[in-house]
Amino acid sequence: MGSSKTTPDAAVTAEHRSPRRLDAVVAALVTCLGVAAILGSRTLGYWVELGPGPGFFPLWLGVALTLLGGIWLVMEVRAWRSPSGTDVAEVSAEEATPEYDLSTVIAILGSLCVLAACLEPIGYQLSMLVFLLYHLMVLGRRGPVLSIVIALCGSFGVFTIFTRFLTVPLPTSSIPFLRDLGL
Repeated sequence: MGSSKTTPDAAVTAEHRSPRRLDAVVAALVTCLGVAAILGSRTLGYWVELGPGPGFFPLWLGVALTLLGGIWLVMEVRAWRSPSGTDVAEVSAEEATPEYDLSTVIAILGSLCVLAACLEPIGYQLSMLVFLLYHLMVLGRRGPVLSIVIALCGSFGVFTIFTRFLTVPLPTSSIPFLRDLGL
């Protein structure tokens, strides 16, 4: 009679693959949500006289969810099917998902409240710049060059895209000195 003993390697592989299945299911759900957003946005107007219509953002959000969810799903299925049970692309310790405690959650919620309070007085550009720098450098512990580039794109770049190309107004500063500078 053959014995059906499990080797320690098989147990580790089974433990590793179980969360992968859940991740793949969640990735598939995100992809389906994106497809539903695309289909739902079809009945809404894409563009109106004043700029983007009610279907503009749902459509592009759906496209982003579908593409990113699909990429995530492929990555999870590939990692789940790999013979060693390890990730296809090894993740460095710096890129691993950080653990958040209550103080971090409170800091994030507090920074969102400060952002909301600062939007009217100092405008979108400076508020978002400081907000992104805080999250990237302090909470995310990212390097200064990367943080500055992302914060500039996320504040001044997004403001330019919305106000110039999409003709969607974002808050500008109510302080005359900053308003005169275009902020």
